[in-house]
Amino acid sequence: GGPRSPERRAPRQLGNSSQPPHIDHHIFKPMLGLSLYALAADPPPFHPVSIPHSGLVDGSSSTALISALASSGVVAIKGIPGYAALRSDILAATPACAATPAAAAHTFPDGTTRRTLATHSLPGAGGVQPLASAEGECAAFERAAAPFRALVAAATNLFAERLSSSLRARAPLLVAEDGTEFNSLHDVSTAGEHLEHFHAYTRATPSSHGPASPPTIDLHTDQGIFIAFTPALMVSATGEPDAAADAGRFEVGLADGSRAEAHFDPDSLVFLLGDGIHQVLPKDAAPRLRAAPHALSAPPTGAGGARAWYGRMVLPPKEAVIPASLSENRKTFGTLRAIMVEATLGGVEDPEAMSLGCSAPDLRPTHRELSACEAGTIFCWNRCMNTTEDRGVWYGVSDEICAEQGKQLQCTDVRGHIYNSSYDRHGDYNPNCAAPDAPHVNSDFPTLPGYPTDPEVCDQEAWDAFSATDGFEFSTALGPRGKLMWNVVEGEGGPAIESKMAYNGLFGYTSWGLRNNALGAGKNGMQGAWVAMALPGDDYTLTGGLNLSLPGSLLPYQIDEVHSRFRFWKGSGQPDSAANQGRNGEPIPTVPDTLYNKSIHATGCFSSMSFTASVLGEEAITIDGSDNVIWAANVENAYVESHGRSNRGIVVIEWRTGAAEFRDYPPPPSPAPPPPAPPA
Repeated sequence: GGPRSPERRAPRQLGNSSQPPHIDHHIFKPMLGLSLYALAADPPPFHPVSIPHSGLVDGSSSTALISALASSGVVAIKGIPGYAALRSDILAATPACAATPAAAAHTFPDGTTRRTLATHSLPGAGGVQPLASAEGECAAFERAAAPFRALVAAATNLFAERLSSSLRARAPLLVAEDGTEFNSLHDVSTAGEHLEHFHAYTRATPSSHGPASPPTIDLHTDQGIFIAFTPALMVSATGEPDAAADAGRFEVGLADGSRAEAHFDPDSLVFLLGDGIHQVLPKDAAPRLRAAPHALSAPPTGAGGARAWYGRMVLPPKEAVIPASLSENRKTFGTLRAIMVEATLGGVEDPEAMSLGCSAPDLRPTHRELSACEAGTIFCWNRCMNTTEDRGVWYGVSDEICAEQGKQLQCTDVRGHIYNSSYDRHGDYNPNCAAPDAPHVNSDFPTLPGYPTDPEVCDQEAWDAFSATDGFEFSTALGPRGKLMWNVVEGEGGPAIESKMAYNGLFGYTSWGLRNNALGAGKNGMQGAWVAMALPGDDYTLTGGLNLSLPGSLLPYQIDEVHSRFRFWKGSGQPDSAANQGRNGEPIPTVPDTLYNKSIHATGCFSSMSFTASVLGEEAITIDGSDNVIWAANVENAYVESHGRSNRGIVVIEWRTGAAEFRDYPPPPSPAPPPPAPPA
């Protein structure tokens, strides 16, 4: 009888069939020279600055907030409505679920065992991820955790917003490979993955955990930007919270080099800065914030008891490029994380990645504690993905299903090539069954015939002739390689836009549309936007791209609100099946063709698309006002793949006056300098 104690699952190396890991909250950098557990006497306790929740809401506590984070790196938020009761209830329920196989286990040298229920929240719609194995005790736990997680998420968002408004830092803080800018710490926080862990610590050995005893986890700083956590709660063998019981010793390393035991209000939510804050903020940001080193000495819990704790760690956006001041190789934070996982599991460290894991090169992470992705998930494309259904996409695979096929559960691209973190490119990666000898990703998609173009043939004179604006009243540059021209005309049902988009490059696709201006719309308003797009072929498949022997098309589409890839777009016509990985168990909806007077023109150098419309699909063009126009082109391949950083942008257009204002990368070309004055 009783719950079965979980066995520690062997971590999965990327490229074999065991369970994949993701980095835990306690991937940390040890504080060299600060392993000071052998002290003569207890120093005075550390009481973090405590700020009322109302002071975060109205901004009245901003000065106290920024001062505390600059001096100690720790602040406690008190008085969050509804938080105290939810904290007590969910921490009391944690040990029972953590005692099932849903949890991963790790035993520390002092005999403490930590069982972890790992989940996460992703940016964008539907980002809150459930526990993958929520049955029995864990089903009730999952339901109880939902309002608590939502409350902590709201407090985390408020904290990031208030901290952003209190900092002085030049923008952008980070830039993604596709040019998306993260201008504030709040932007960075909302666009990054949030790791969520519920821990249950147990130790039967009745040893001391005072200052003269080695700690369970020695002094370290976390790798995330910051972490929001609950003060720990002791839970009895019967599942009752015991607020009076000793919850162990949590120490904080202070700015003067000393360390002190932290005393927290049990009903507060504590925010503690990690080393990631220094990877995100420039060195001249003011004031200079402090990553807070900390240590834990877990208490003896006795038979059946446990120390329960919850933390939510905020990571940088996985697509953001690590600043050049830290790395010259343009790795993304997601790639860095994958390399660190692989290095930890394989035992071979990438020196640059390991030094980037700590922003100070002399403080390298020498201890890696990995918590496996929850059961039923796989580490894929820099995060844990559910192998059955993930963010509305059906995959329907598992270790068992793949084994029946004589294959292995892997993270692959659409060609069946296994994910390779050292090949740092945009990708379309998914859980999949792959043959044991399947190749690893080591190349881009096949390029278009004639790529790259001949600059002697496709010269400026040829481009000027191809992109001439004759017949159009208005035009604007689309970065350095494109033009959009238009007239306001009387169309079939009233005013309409007669347009032509010309692009300097081969014809992979061309597209312009209306930015999704909804708050929180992903990819700078691309996700959820309505666009018109010209394609050079038809009969699109994931593995073969477009069949270029078939006629092309010019149609309206709606980009998916969660997934950027073409196969998820409304109007793409891809069947919803495991092979094409559509969404929600139904065919992707069709879109009425609202474009007319359509034409496509492509040469071995350039391409253009022309059409007239007042509506793109279901979104009306604001003909009597202005629109945020997004545009993109692919000049390399026929797979309807990423446009790359330099072939996309946003421009604000006032249609009737022709006024156009550049808003996003890349900028239009600079005007040619005037010719020199003739000599007098």
